Amino acid sequence: MKKYRQVTVLFTIVGLMACNLANKQSKNPSQDKFASFPAYFNQQYDQLRKGDFTLFKTVTLNGQKDTATISGRDSAAVHDLLKPFMEIDLNKPSLREEYDTSSLYDPFSGRKSVIYKSRGNQNNPSEITMELDRQGNIQQISIHSYTSNLVYEFRQDLFYQQNRQVRMTTYQKIAFLSPKELEVNVTIAPKTGM
Repeated sequence: MKKYRQVTVLFTIVGLMACNLANKQSKNPSQDKFASFPAYFNQQYDQLRKGDFTLFKTVTLNGQKDTATISGRDSAAVHDLLKPFMEIDLNKPSLREEYDTSSLYDPFSGRKSVIYKSRGNQNNPSEITMELDRQGNIQQISIHSYTSNLVYEFRQDLFYQQNRQVRMTTYQKIAFLSPKELEVNVTIAPKTGM
């Protein structure tokens, strides 16, 4: 009878250890494979809102130009500006294996470029390029998206330079309709001047 208790206790201990190992190993696959763009741009949103910035915005739609000056404290304007960047999440389970990563390192400046390139033709975005400083902090991001089929064509280029500039260029063509081109340029400057 004692042997059975000892064997039962031994199997219970081994079972608990196996569960612990399984839990630790299951956490590794859930780690982000790519940079978390939603987290980064939420941080940039907070920084722009809390900082003393002025946004100089120029919008061109099919050749018609309009300009505006916006306070960085305007939460809706800053959120709308960064929303296209916040929506990009390559760590979604459906996209985890859809991108290849490559990087270039500049030994003189210590800067690094990281490139995420889509393996498929219709993944959006199709390519993301990040420029990192010596400490590995993101300094600028370029995002290119492209979709095309018999009825629809869409191209979008997004560019973000930390605390300096946002640029968005969008081209959309739907069959039998005239194409639409939208360009948004925003210069981010401290209120004390550039």
